[in-house]
Order: sequence, then C-alpha cells, then structure tokens
Amino acid sequence: MESDGEHSPPHACGAGHRASHSLPTSAGGSVCVSCAAALLFSASAPSHHVSHVLASLSLALADPTFLAPLRAAHPRLLAVPLVEALAGAAARRDVALATQASDLAADLASAVGPPAASDLVARLAHVLSLGSLVKHFHTLHCLGFLLNSIKGAASYIGDALPLFLNLVNNLRLPSDEIRGEIMFMLYKLSLLNATPWDNICDNDNVDLSAVGKSLLQLSLEVLLKTQNDAVRLNCIALLLTLAKKEAFDILLLGDLSLIKSVEEEESTQTDDTPLNASIIVLFADAVKGSLLSTNLEVQTGTLDLIFHFLSSDANMCVVLQTLIDENVADYVFEVLRLSGNNEPLVISSIQVLSLLATSEEMFKEKLAIGFSTLLPVLHHVTEIPFHPVQSQVLRLVWICIVNCSGILSLSQEEQIACTLTLILRRNDNGELGMCSETFALVCSILIEIMRSPSAHDIQKLPSLIEEASKHAISSTLPPAYDCASLVPHSLRLLKEALIFCLEGNANKEVKKDLEDSIIEICGTYLLHWLDSSVVDGNDDETLGEILQIFHIILSSTSHNKQLKFAEMLASSSWFSLSFGFMGLFPTDHVKSLVYLVTSSIVDKILGCKYGETIRDAYVYLPSDPTEFAYLLGQCSSEDFNLASCQCSILVILYACSFYNERLVADSQLLSSVEQYILLNGGKFPYEIAGSVMLTLLVHLYAFVRGISFGCTIQHSPEAEKTLFHVMASKEWDLLFIRVHPIALKWLFQKVELLEPLSFQMLNFCRTFCEDKTVVLSNSSQLVDIKMVAELVFSGETRLSSLLVSLLNQIINHGTEDEVFSVVNVIAEILVISPCSSSHFTSSGVIDAVGSIYCSPYSSRIKTVCSLLIFNILYSASAMTVYWLDEWLALTMKLLEYFNSSLDYTSSDQEQKILIGIFCLILHHSASKVLIEPAKAIILNKPLVSLTDGIIQEACAKGPSLLQYNQETDFGGFMILILQLVFFSLRSLHAILDPSIDWQEFLQHSDNTQFFSVVGIPCHDLCRLMHFGPYPIKLIASQCLLELLTRVSDQRSYLNAELRCSAQYMKSIIAVIEGLVLSQDSRVAENCGSCLSMILGWEKFGSQENMVGRESKWSRLITEELAVALTAPGLTSKSFSNQQKIASNIAVSLLKLSQVPEWLTSLFDSSLISGVVGNLSARNVTADIVKLFSELMAKKYLTQEHIISLHNLFQVCRRQVYEGSSLKSELSEQKAEETVARSPDEVCALLFGIMLNQRTACTLQMEQQNLLREIDLFFQESSQGE
Repeated sequence: MESDGEHSPPHACGAGHRASHSLPTSAGGSVCVSCAAALLFSASAPSHHVSHVLASLSLALADPTFLAPLRAAHPRLLAVPLVEALAGAAARRDVALATQASDLAADLASAVGPPAASDLVARLAHVLSLGSLVKHFHTLHCLGFLLNSIKGAASYIGDALPLFLNLVNNLRLPSDEIRGEIMFMLYKLSLLNATPWDNICDNDNVDLSAVGKSLLQLSLEVLLKTQNDAVRLNCIALLLTLAKKEAFDILLLGDLSLIKSVEEEESTQTDDTPLNASIIVLFADAVKGSLLSTNLEVQTGTLDLIFHFLSSDANMCVVLQTLIDENVADYVFEVLRLSGNNEPLVISSIQVLSLLATSEEMFKEKLAIGFSTLLPVLHHVTEIPFHPVQSQVLRLVWICIVNCSGILSLSQEEQIACTLTLILRRNDNGELGMCSETFALVCSILIEIMRSPSAHDIQKLPSLIEEASKHAISSTLPPAYDCASLVPHSLRLLKEALIFCLEGNANKEVKKDLEDSIIEICGTYLLHWLDSSVVDGNDDETLGEILQIFHIILSSTSHNKQLKFAEMLASSSWFSLSFGFMGLFPTDHVKSLVYLVTSSIVDKILGCKYGETIRDAYVYLPSDPTEFAYLLGQCSSEDFNLASCQCSILVILYACSFYNERLVADSQLLSSVEQYILLNGGKFPYEIAGSVMLTLLVHLYAFVRGISFGCTIQHSPEAEKTLFHVMASKEWDLLFIRVHPIALKWLFQKVELLEPLSFQMLNFCRTFCEDKTVVLSNSSQLVDIKMVAELVFSGETRLSSLLVSLLNQIINHGTEDEVFSVVNVIAEILVISPCSSSHFTSSGVIDAVGSIYCSPYSSRIKTVCSLLIFNILYSASAMTVYWLDEWLALTMKLLEYFNSSLDYTSSDQEQKILIGIFCLILHHSASKVLIEPAKAIILNKPLVSLTDGIIQEACAKGPSLLQYNQETDFGGFMILILQLVFFSLRSLHAILDPSIDWQEFLQHSDNTQFFSVVGIPCHDLCRLMHFGPYPIKLIASQCLLELLTRVSDQRSYLNAELRCSAQYMKSIIAVIEGLVLSQDSRVAENCGSCLSMILGWEKFGSQENMVGRESKWSRLITEELAVALTAPGLTSKSFSNQQKIASNIAVSLLKLSQVPEWLTSLFDSSLISGVVGNLSARNVTADIVKLFSELMAKKYLTQEHIISLHNLFQVCRRQVYEGSSLKSELSEQKAEETVARSPDEVCALLFGIMLNQRTACTLQMEQQNLLREIDLFFQESSQGE
C-alpha cells in the first residue's frame, strides 16, 4: 500500500502491477489489490505481513472510496486469496490470523456482494470437502456464517455431496467446538435444501442410507456426549430440520429400496417394517442430557425433537416401546415439574407426553408415577381460555384415571373434580370458553371419578358434581345454543351423577341434595328441551339419553321423589309429548323408551302396577293416538294381544284425565269406551286382573260421563246399563286406584248405583279406621276422607244420604266394628268440613245415631257418636236444629244413658262429652230453638242433683280447691259442670223466665238440693271465685254476672225490693271487690260489671248508702282511675288494664243518691282540668265519655271543661267515621271453623262460646257505644245550657 499525497492519481505499484489495481483510499493513499492477493496467496509469507495486509484490507473495506472501484472492477480478485490465507492460517494453527481472515471474508462478502460471496462460498466449500477438518474451526465458522447471512449461499457450492460427506465424516472428531461448527454447517445445508436427499439424481450412486444413518448416529452421539449447550443447540437444530423433512422415516428404516419420494414411501410403509433399534436407543439416551439442561431453549428444542421423532411414519409401536423403556417419559415429567409453568416448556412437554400416551398399555405405569406432576399443570392450563394443550392435559388425566384409578388419592380426585367444576362454571358464565374436545374430556373425567371405588368417600364430591352437572347442562341445552355435539356428553355426566348419588351409603345428606338438583335440572332444562324437540326435530340419541335419565329417577329414587317427578312430567303434557316423540323418531328404540317411561309414570300416578300393562303390550301399541278409538272398538274375546293392547289404552286414557290432556276428542272417547263396553262387557282375559281393569273402566267411564254432563254429547243407555250390571255382579274396588273427583261425583249422583256404592263405602270406612294415616297422607293416589268430605259439602251428590242409610243398615244387620267405622267416617267428615252437618242432619243422622244409645254397643262407639252429635250442634245453624221431635228423642236417650252411669266423681270421657252436648242444646235454646230438649235437661232431677253435689263438694274443699285445675279429673269435670250451669242460666232466661224468681239465687239455705233446676246460688259462686283456680274463677264470675243481670232486670221489671240481707250482700261485694284488680282481664271485667250493677241498685236494704260509702276498694279503684287519667305513667301495673272497670264503678258511685264525700273531693275542678288536658281523640272510650256525662250531671264540670270536651269529642267522632270502612272490613273476617276431637277440645269450644257472648263484634259495638255516648253527652250539655 502506497501514499503519494492526498490527490495523486493512481499509478502502477512497485511490483509492476497495473495502475487499475491500485485502488485509492479516502486518506489519499492507495492499495494494490494484486499485491495484497499475491501476499495472501504466498504460503511462505510471514504471518505478521499477512496480518498487516488483512488489517489494511479490513480498514479499506470500510472506506467507500476504496470499496466503490473494488466492487466495479475487481469484485472477485480478493476472494480466493483470502480463502487461501484462511486455510494457511488454519494449517499453521494460527488462531489470531485465522480469526482475522475469517472476519475479513465475512466483511468482504457483505461489502462486495454476490460476486465475492459466491467465490468465497465455493472456495471454502472446496477446502472443507477435503480431508480432516480438525484444524479448520475458523474455516467452518466462516462458511457457516456466510451460509447463515447470505441469501441463496448454498447455490454457490459447486458440488455439495463431497462437502456434506466430509462434514459427516468429521463428526467423529473429538473437539466439541469443531463438532458444533460442523453441526451448524449441516443444519444450514439441510435448511437450505443442500443435502444429498434434496438432490437424489446428482449423488453418483452414493449409499444415502448409509450416509443418513451415519449422520443420525454421529449426531446423536455428539448430543449424547457434549455438555456444551451451544453444541446441543446446533445438534438439535440439525436433527429437527431432518425430522421436519421426514428424513427420520428413511433413516430409521433398514431397507435401501425405501429411499423414494415421500408419496411412494408413505404408500409402501407398514407397521411390520424393520427398524434400526440401536439408533432409537441412542436417540433415547441422547435426549436425556439435553432435557436436564438449564438452558430453556435447549430443553424446548429437545422436546420438539422428540415430538417430531415420534411423529415419523415409522413403526410407532416399536419407537414408543423403546422410548418408554428407556425412561424418556420420566425425564419429560421432570422437565414439566421444574418448568414453573413456562409456556413453551409446558406446551412441548405435554405434546410429547400425549404422543407417548398413544400407547396406553405401555405408558400407563409411567403416567401413574408422573401423575402428580400433571395436577398443577392441569390447574394452570384450565385458567387460560383455549390453551393450546388444554385438551391434551385433560386426555392424559383421563387416561390415568381410566387405567390407574387406584393410585389417585382422595385429595387428588377431589382436586381434579374441583378444577373441572371451575372450568364448567366459568364456561357457563361466559368467562372462559372451551373447545368441544375439552368439554367432552371434562365430562368423561368427572364420570370416571364417580365410577372409582373411592368416590363415595370424597366428602365434597357430591356438591361438586351437583354444580358441574348443572353448568354442563345449562351451557349445552338452551335451544339457541348451537352445540348439538356436546349435548350427549353433558347428558352422560348427568346420568352418571344420578347413578352415583343412588349408590353407596356415605354422604347421604349431601347426595340427597345432588339427587334433588338432578331432578330439578330434569324439570328445568331436559323437559323444556323435550318440548322444543317436538318442534325442532332434534336427534333421537339425545332423546334416548334423556328418557333413560327419567326412567332411572322413576324407578330408583325414593318413593316420594318418584311420585313428585311423575306428577311433574304428567302435568307437563307428557302424554301428548310422548306421542310427538314417536312421530318424530319412528324407531323401535324410541318407542320402547317412551312407553317404558310412560308406564313408570302411570305406576306412580295411578298405583296398582297399572304400568305393567303398558310394558307387557307396548310392542302392539300404536305410535299414533288416533288409532286408540279404532282399537277400543274391536272385540278382543279371542285375541289376548288385542285385549292387552286395549287395557293399556284404557290405562293411558284414564291417566290423561287427571291432567286435562285429550289424546282423543271427548265425543269420540265416550263412543269408543261405550263400544268397548258393549263388545266386551267387562270381560278380561284370565292373564289380566279383571277386578283391577274393571275398576279402571268404571272410573274412566264415570269421568267421560261427568265431563259430558250438561253438554250435547249423547251417551248410550245400553252401554250404561251393561256397565251397571257388571258393577253389581262382578268384583271391583272403588279404593283401588286414584279416582278423578269428576268421576266420583258422577258415580254418587246415580241412584242406580247406591247399592254397589254402599258396599264400596263400607270398605272405605273399614280401610279408614284400620289405617287412617295412610289414607289421609296418600290423597293423590286413592279415594281419601278429604275427597269424600268435599263431595258431602258440595251437596250435589247422594253421599250423605248413602252414609246415613248405610249406618242404619249395619246397625240392624252389621257388626259393631262396621258401625264404629261408619260413625267414625261421618265424624271425620264433620271435622274436615263442619258445614256438612246440615246435610247429615237432613239425611236423618240424628235418629240413626240415637238408636245406638239404645243398643248394647261399647263405649268406644258411643264416645264417637257423642263427639259427632256435639260437632253437629256446634257447627249447625238454628235452622238446621229446628226439627224438634228427633232432637227431643235424642236428648231423652242421652239423659237416660247419662243418668244410668251417673258418678259424682266421674272422669269418664264419654260423660264429659255428653255434658258438652247438653251445654250446646241449652245454648241453642237461647235462640228459641230446641226449647223442649232444653227444658228436659234443665228440669232433669238426676242432673240437678249431680250439679248440686259437685258444687257442694267443690265448696267444701275451701282453699285446697286451688289445686284442682283442668288437668285434674275433678277439676276438669267441675269446669264442665260450671259451663252447664252458665248455659242453663242463659236458657232459663230464654224459655222459663216468667216462672223463675231470680232472687232465690240470692238466698242462703241449708238444703243441699235447694233448686229444682240446674243452677248455683250466688254465695257458692263467690266461694268458687275466691278459692278456685283461674278457669273456675272465670266461669263462676260469668255465672254470677248472668245471675245479677237477671236479678237486676227482674227487679226493674217488677219494681221489686231486694230480699237478701245486707250482710249477705256485703259478703258478695267483698269477694267481687277483691277480684276487680285480678290479673286476668276477663275475670276482672266480670267482677267490675257485677260491682257496678250492685252499686247501681236503688234499694237493697236500709244500709245501701252506707255500703257504697264505706267501700274502701271502690275508693282505691276510683283514685287509681284519677291517677291513670291525669298521669298514666304513675299507675300501678295491675291497674293498667282496669280503666274501663274503674270508670264504670265511678259512674255507679256518682249515681248514688248520696255521693260519697271522698268522691266529691277527688273529682275537684283541678283534677278534672288535668284529665281533660291529658285526653286525646285516640284514647277516648265510651266509658270515659259516660263518666264525663255523669260528672256533668252532678255539676262537677265547668263551662270551660264542657267546651274543651265538645271540641275533643267532635274530633273523636270524625275519626271514627273516617276509619269505619276499614274497621268494618276487619270485623267481617270470620274465625276459622273448628270442631272437637276430644273432651278437652269440647271444653275449649264451650269456653269460646261462653266468652264470645260478651266479645262478639267487639270492634263495631265499641264504635257504636262511643258514638252513642258522645251524642248523649252533646244532648245533656245542650239541655244544661
């Protein structure tokens, strides 16, 4: 290189080369490329001279002034010398010089372009094609770089075969660096399609099979021995490229004739082709080290290599067997375990394992060992929508569960089920999509988990399966969802879940929830799908799966769930739907399933195994219901198959009747059934239970006649007559099957059927008494007491008359048990429907029951009869009991029977009920009915004697009477006697008042039987009030109030003086005053009313004023009232409910002719002002208004008080008028009707009647009393003005 100045023109160099070879540089000098080439060519040139030339050329190539003429005039001049220099440096093992030459060659190819690059590549390839490459590391590196960086560089190689063969041969060199470079070269040649297999025609009869196997073997040996990840990467890259070229398909085969085109190879290769087993073993050993590398790229590449190796068309069974035997799967599982969910590693590992898993039998042991590694991967891939290997991971899990279920722990199975349930939940919610294969695998895995022996021990599995099946069904079965291929999988999951919850004894409660959920799914989704399938015509496979699920529920679940599910299906137009299915899918399979489910439904809704008839004859049954009428119209006496078919049709038609389904028009149905009756006359083949089918025929005919009643549909009298004759002459059972109310109503309307129906009702009564609970609880199946009660109550049948007539018949000709059963049924009907008493009364039940008391029946029957009579009297109206003769006769029989077993200390339940009957007769007599029976009771001497004796015994007990409450025998009987006295006093007033001297009850006598009527003197009532327990206090105070009211009324009417002594009255007043402040408001109110009444009498002795004035209790009560009206918060707790009583007492005291002085001082002007100021419209009552009226009459009120009260009462009256509409609606609500079932309930109902005498219509009466008292106050105030 020369430097002649900055702008000197080119000239020849000192060596005499042409001036054109001296290329200028931007520094002003020039470089003679011929000199440089000559020096590079010279083998004897010193290394430092060569290095200097290489350095100068490297700087010149970066100079555009030099590079431009070089490209234009001498692009190829330096290529060959540079290769020679590189080769010479390599031969001398001058690493620095070789590196420098290699770098310059790369720069020259890049700077000059294809002319230089082609020569470089061709010359380098030639150099590397010859001999050992042990010294040519940099030469290899240079050519590799050029092949990698220059497009189409492989085409510059003149003859690639020698290069390729030499490269393969030099793979035996021990140097990792050399082998790595060779691997890279081979990889690039393969990638650039420059291998012998890419140009088979130019190979000069070279044994490519041997070359290929040598290449494969040597490459695998390199991969096996090296610990250098860079070498591994190059080796793996080469092998991957060969695998992708399907070279493994040739290299693994041992026959040279198989080296053909890919198409020929694929068409001739078979599973029996021999393999080079040693290479497969070598491959297995070679990849193990790379799999354990810490370099992720090496691991991923190795896994991809294994995947492509397994994807070859060679004999896969042998390859898989070898790799599995060589434990490659264990290394892959280890990579997966340590992957940390790295996506490339996870994807590649799972792909390899999936290929290994194609040999399930050989791979299952390895999969079982590495299964625990799959679980975190399963959780990972399921959280990512449409993960590339999601389905492969699930398939691996499925294979393991199917083949190695025993190795899974309970926690692992639960974890898998939890993960899969989460997938289905997120898919159903739209959070996470999944492909169809994934969905199918999820369902399959859950099915296998449920089938595992340990599944029943997993605590949470039923709840997980419940959620999973629900989401699986809801995501596949909506009609708008296009996922027909997924429906069978979700249905199989649901069916398996149902089988799972029905098996095993563990987790019963949780499995019960699962079972309920499945049944709910069937009603919510499957039934809806069935309905849409009739319209859309969906596939019969899905229909079959659903029908099988329905059949399992109907045949294997609990009885109650079977019945409930059958009712749900039947009420969802099942029968119409079922024939729609058979029309859409006219196959024997669908027909058999439809009739199987239909028969199970019929078994549940009709009972008596009527479904068996359908199962036996389904082959002959039509798929079109329009053929039913034709088949019923045939004579089947000689054709058993036809007879079975007809019986099945009758069963189906009758079952439809309960759900308002019409498979046949009503008119056609009636004519068909009539035709069947006329042709067959109720004759059934001996193989069919005649009584069972006759019962159904009777009910079906009755139903058809019942629905046609009132319509224009004509019936056949001959068919009716024929059936009635069969019913009378042959055995049938009304109670045998479920009966339609319309059919039952029609039967009990027919007079012609009273005799056969009487026998049926007698059977019903027997059955009811034998097993009352079953009949009552299973009302959806059989004729039950509630249905009978409803028919009686309707009044549209002859059932009440039939029962009374039946009772009369069996009283005369039946047994005691039969009498008891009929009476018991009538009594139960009244319990259910008390208003039915009028129907039985008008049918003569009173005479029928009365005759029982004259017969030697046991007390069991008579007790039921007594309860029956009591309930009739309790629930009957006055018009119902108007017929006097039969009630008088019954009353005399009851009194005779009662007196015949009279006992003063009786605890007999029957006698207590009889006393209750007497009480109700006396109660009705107060309404001017049953007067003569009431007189017979009141004047009955034994009853009067019993009453007096019981009262005297009670009074004699003194303070100890408090212990005899209603729980004791004497206390309970005593309460009933007191109730009898109360109703007797009310009856006396109504029917014998003119002949009764009421003041006799105020007289004291030593005569133990002082009265000729049922009654108690006042002093005995006071003893009972003072010493008795609460119930006795209440009834006695009620009786005392009734007595004093009658005395007061009679004195007012006759203007008579009081004949009792003042001391007698003082004792009565003392007892009453002591109970005015009783904690029980009703006792206190009764006593307050009595005290007010006594204080209001004008004449009861010379000391009457003294009694009123000296009453300390009255003063205390009145003072408490004053405090309550002025300062309610200061009143005692016992006085909080006594304001009304105190007001009435104060009014009575104010009405005395001589008002007590303390009362005058109490109600002074300041107190009244305080009371008026404290009042508001909401707490004004009629008693308060009455008190102010009396205070005004006594001149206690000032004009200011009266004006204030005027204004207050005006507001109060307006509020009453405004709220009257709402209150009247509330007052119209009727109390629930009840009847008695026991003596205790008899006593309770009598209590209710007694108390209602004072509290009936309380709300309306209080409003009316308030308005009336306000009007009186206004009138009196205006008169005073």
